[in-house]
Amino acid sequence: MSKNTRFLTHAAVIAALYAVLTHLQNVLLPGSTTWAIQMLSFFTPAAIPGLTVGCLVFNITYAAALPLDFLVGSLATLLAAGGMWLTRRVTVKGYPLVGMAMPALFNALLVGWELTVYIGGGFFLNALYV
Repeated sequence: MSKNTRFLTHAAVIAALYAVLTHLQNVLLPGSTTWAIQMLSFFTPAAIPGLTVGCLVFNITYAAALPLDFLVGSLATLLAAGGMWLTRRVTVKGYPLVGMAMPALFNALLVGWELTVYIGGGFFLNALYV
């Protein structure tokens, strides 16, 4: 199997897992989120497009997603996954804390802004909530 085919296959599997597991989580624990699948960004660069596409697929198929979620949520996932991959070797006492902070950082900034657009309440409060 060629390197490009393997990369594309890994990305597609990750995208499918992200979308399915996120839907399942919303059934079992409505309103909750998890970063567990995003941790794949530490192990393979294929997680970057995989998670981004998976997030887009989830947002398109989730009835409660708002139109800005398609763009903003996917962008936050792209930036978080890319940041995790780039900082995966930066550790604090053996833990990749910088990389682990990427989803919180980008989601707080971008989704916090999105919530401010949709519901108001002030950006800082929304970012903190996210």
